[in-house]
Amino acid sequence: MAVVILAHNKKLTFKWLRFPVTGIEGLDRQHQELLDQLNDLKGLLTEGCDPTIVAERLRGLHGWFDRHFEAENQLMRTRDLSDAAAHIAAHQALLEGPMFQTTFAADGQEGFDIDALFTWEAQHINHFDRPLAEFLLTRES
Repeated sequence: MAVVILAHNKKLTFKWLRFPVTGIEGLDRQHQELLDQLNDLKGLLTEGCDPTIVAERLRGLHGWFDRHFEAENQLMRTRDLSDAAAHIAAHQALLEGPMFQTTFAADGQEGFDIDALFTWEAQHINHFDRPLAEFLLTRES
């Protein structure tokens, strides 16, 4: 399994340098989809897009995270993962934390740091999702 490494390119977007990361096709596909969504949002922020459009995309991203996390949470609950409580708490902290509590003013976005979300995602995959995948792959083999 590869470690998640994110790298800037000249367009200030991020890409996977190694793929797959967890070895579980569905998780890796969802993480790639998330990265694509983050890059789209970063592009909007970089271009100075209308704040209402950015806010709408951010709400959609929050919903995406919520659905993805619920699927992971359910998987952990049914497989008795010992670290499930900490993993679920990390999901909840992101959804309820300051990254998604941002308000967008009429003249532009306030306080939203897309790069921090890229960093959070990479750290979360390395710290929680890779061990989850290793646990699942070991149990199911």
